[in-house]
Amino acid sequence: MAGSATRAEMLDVLDDMGRVIGTKSRAAVHRDGDWHRVFHCQVVAIRGSKEVVVLQRRSHLKAAFPRLFDISAAGHLAAGEEPTDGVRELEEELGFTAAPKNLVPLGTRRLVDDNGEGHLNREITSVFLLRDDRPLADYVLQRTEVDAVFDARIDEFLELLAGTVKSIQIKGVLHAGSLEAQDTVEQISLEDLVPGFEYWKTLMIMSQRFVRKQLPLSI
Repeated sequence: MAGSATRAEMLDVLDDMGRVIGTKSRAAVHRDGDWHRVFHCQVVAIRGSKEVVVLQRRSHLKAAFPRLFDISAAGHLAAGEEPTDGVRELEEELGFTAAPKNLVPLGTRRLVDDNGEGHLNREITSVFLLRDDRPLADYVLQRTEVDAVFDARIDEFLELLAGTVKSIQIKGVLHAGSLEAQDTVEQISLEDLVPGFEYWKTLMIMSQRFVRKQLPLSI
């Protein structure tokens, strides 16, 4: 909310070792390129006999990477929050709740890149998997964040990442949870994904291992 400094907008500032050294507004953290904490959750499901991951297509209103395909849910952790507190992002972006105890941790990922808005982005991301088989039609999307959700078969996604195929077909629901909801099909290539090739590859391998109950799991 413009003009206010609510708790949700204040982030912990971290040193290179991941220790909290202060707090700043989200805007200031991004402006100054400070290390901060982020939550990622990849939803994995079984559709019939198919192992799938749920992808979101970022809203055209997003300043960073509009209309690119991303993991299921992600967001900044507010000052003082624990990694599992980020589970609220599922409700905020996708419209369903999940118990923190059902999150399966993969570990942390350090990222230094351009945040898509022209600023240096330095984040320490806590990455989780979640098994949830509810149909995409039951999602309720936050339209300013997400405009559609899709099922992508994990085996086909891995073929895309391996370069075996140039594109894959994914099926989803546009504007899920609204009166405008409709089924949709997209053909996507690597260029349609939020940047992070190695991360995508590791995340898909771990998603497949997770749904097949194979251990260990790690990012």
